[in-house]
Amino acid sequence: MAEMTGTSTSVWSFAEHEHLDLVRGIQRVHDVACQVGRLPRTELSVDLIDIGHWIDGTLEPHIAWEETWLYPEIDARTDSPWATRAARFDHRQIRGVAAEIRADQVELRSHGMGDHAEVRCHLFSLVALVRAHIEREERFLIPILAE
Repeated sequence: MAEMTGTSTSVWSFAEHEHLDLVRGIQRVHDVACQVGRLPRTELSVDLIDIGHWIDGTLEPHIAWEETWLYPEIDARTDSPWATRAARFDHRQIRGVAAEIRADQVELRSHGMGDHAEVRCHLFSLVALVRAHIEREERFLIPILAE
């Protein structure tokens, strides 16, 4: 996670707690992406199901919480919706790639997919998007709560 110099301990604890499950989950996605092409189809399918459960059980609720509480709070403190505009855009991109991963899992289960390059691409895309999103939040948005 990004270094958050100048922010209070309570705000840092907040960010660390909220992002810890995301960091663990995204590391799991990265590990699976690194194994695509080496895993048997059935094992890859199970891993994609597991990733789908993480998306539904951890990532989506976190995004929903940010959009319903965190971002409105930041918008109110800055008196502008522009502070969180980029983060909301990130969420749309993350949800789009998550939908691709779900479609990959269905395709893999029903047709076997010969080339797994798209699966790998979607997994690494999710990793990159979530990591960048977390870093931007910690550098630019969370410090607003400490002010």
